Amino acid sequence: MARKIDEDKIVRIKEATMQTIVENGIESTTIAMIAKNAGVSGGYLYRTYKGKQDLINELYYDKVNSLYKELEFLLALNQTSIKPLIESFIQNRIVYFLNEPIASKFFYQLLHNENFIASDEIKLKSVQLMERIKEIGVKSKEISSVTSTYQLHYHILVYAVDYINFTRKNIFGEQEVSMDDVKKLTENILKILK
Repeated sequence: MARKIDEDKIVRIKEATMQTIVENGIESTTIAMIAKNAGVSGGYLYRTYKGKQDLINELYYDKVNSLYKELEFLLALNQTSIKPLIESFIQNRIVYFLNEPIASKFFYQLLHNENFIASDEIKLKSVQLMERIKEIGVKSKEISSVTSTYQLHYHILVYAVDYINFTRKNIFGEQEVSMDDVKKLTENILKILK
C-alpha cells in the first residue's frame, strides 16, 4: 500500500527549500538542512523526493509552468500587440517580488546557476510560446523579424527578474523595486526587440 503524502509537509518542504537556498546558496544547501527547516525527518524527505536536485527540479518546473500559463493567458487576452502582454507580465513579476521575496530570489538563483539545466519539456514549451509571441510582435511591428526566440525568452522572462534582483541589492544607493519600473522596463524591452 502506498504511503499517504501529507500536503502540508510538502508545502513546508518546498518553502524550506527556497528559504534555505536563498540563505545558503544551491551548492551549500543539503537535504538535512531542508528537512530541519521544514520540521520533517530526512527520511520523510527522501521517501518523497530522490534528493535535493529532484526537489529543486519540481520547484523550478512548478514556477516555470505557472509563468508559461500566465503568458498563455495574456496572449489569449490580446492577439494583436505584445506591449500589453509584456507590461502585465512585468507588473506581475514586481508584485510577485514584493509579495513573495523568498520565492522570487530562489527563482533568480536558479536562473543563474551553472549546474541547473531546464528539462527538454520546459525548453520545448518555451520555444513554442516565444514563437507565438514573435508572430504577434512581427505582425504588429513591435518585434524585428530577425529577433530570435532565444532573445525573446531572455528579454521577456529573464530581463525583468534580473532587473528586479539587481535593484533589490541596492548597489547604487536608494533604489527600491516599485510599480514605477513597469513602464520603463516595458519600453526598454520593446526597444531592444525592435
